[in-house]
Amino acid sequence: MGTQHKETTQPKERDFLRLPLGVLGYLETLEGRKRVEIVDLSQGGAHILLLEHDERAASDISDCFLKWLQFDAFGTVTWKDGPRMGLAFEQPLRPGVIKETKKQAPIMVRRDFDELRNVAKLWSNGVFPST
Repeated sequence: MGTQHKETTQPKERDFLRLPLGVLGYLETLEGRKRVEIVDLSQGGAHILLLEHDERAASDISDCFLKWLQFDAFGTVTWKDGPRMGLAFEQPLRPGVIKETKKQAPIMVRRDFDELRNVAKLWSNGVFPST
């Protein structure tokens, strides 16, 4: 019997500091637009959570645009774990983008939380909003 080796695609060291967020955004792919929560963000990439997770559709995602606030970045999926994904941006974000995201995030998180609460209320009543 051979030993199974599970390869990890997550980096052991990070090139950039990560900004914890929890802000809603969109992932634009060839398959369409997906609603996401940006768990954290750095100049080099992001950790995202697909809000409407479909395992088969998620497995097809590779290259994409991440859009949040008034920003967007082209990236490639570097790892997947269920509805969670790691993105590496093709070009590092400018420090000003991180600074402005950090400045606007507390306002957006409150607004996003209200939106998520409304979606959850609809879902509990059997209404399933589309993306």
